[in-house]
Amino acid sequence: MAKGSNPVFKSASFQDQLRRGNAANAFPTPSPESLDQMYSQPPKPPQTGDRMGVNDVLNKMLIMIAGLLVGGFVGWQLLAVVARNAALNGGSMTTVWLVVGAAGIAALVIALVNQMRREVSPTLSVIYAVVEGFLLGAISAMFELIYPGIVIQAVLGTSIIFALCLFLFRSGKFRTTPKMRRVVFAAAWGIVIFSLVNMLISMVSGGAFNFRTGWIGLVIGVISIAIGAFFLVTDFEDIQTAMQAGAPKSFAWRCAFGLTLSLVWIYVEMIRVIAIIRSMVSN
Repeated sequence: MAKGSNPVFKSASFQDQLRRGNAANAFPTPSPESLDQMYSQPPKPPQTGDRMGVNDVLNKMLIMIAGLLVGGFVGWQLLAVVARNAALNGGSMTTVWLVVGAAGIAALVIALVNQMRREVSPTLSVIYAVVEGFLLGAISAMFELIYPGIVIQAVLGTSIIFALCLFLFRSGKFRTTPKMRRVVFAAAWGIVIFSLVNMLISMVSGGAFNFRTGWIGLVIGVISIAIGAFFLVTDFEDIQTAMQAGAPKSFAWRCAFGLTLSLVWIYVEMIRVIAIIRSMVSN
């Protein structure tokens, strides 16, 4: 056996205990005070090269946006082709709407599962981006057929909200509190549940009852956009807190995933609000 260089193993005390078969006794028993001091020390932060930075979040965010764009292109083209065939040949669009509805349910399930994980999965995040992009692409194509130019307006509106929230955060003019977060998150879940119930009622009634149109829908939409803006500020705060705490690079996926959810929320509500306004103006 090669001789080690550890001075403890080469000491006379250890060698003597080793010959007697009691090598473990060569080490002193720690006192309760020393153990308490040892375990009360804060955990060692990750090395500087392993800590999350802004570039890590931006890189993951670019991947998420790329997934949204790829899925969006497929969804847009699918609905455009089906709608064109339906207009020319009198076909039905029931099948494509079933596919779009399934994509919406899948995106919701993936988002909930990924959010509840101890660590956000990069694979699930990318899959969510593609599936959600497919859903957004189909919805956007539908609105574009009815209100030409509305997609550009919704993207522009979402970009303005993002820039405004980033400015308010960087300037320190707005900060969230735990109580505010609880209230807004509860309101967000209320809107989600209300929208799902409203969608079911609208489908059963053949569109006769839809409470997300007109003035009621406009008010709910504006409130929803405000909630999405609040989500963005909380995302910025969480990213800053994680960086200050020395979070590992892998945490950037959770930050990018949260930002994607907030931007998707704002875009959907933005295009809905613009559609309601343009419908009111045309009538």
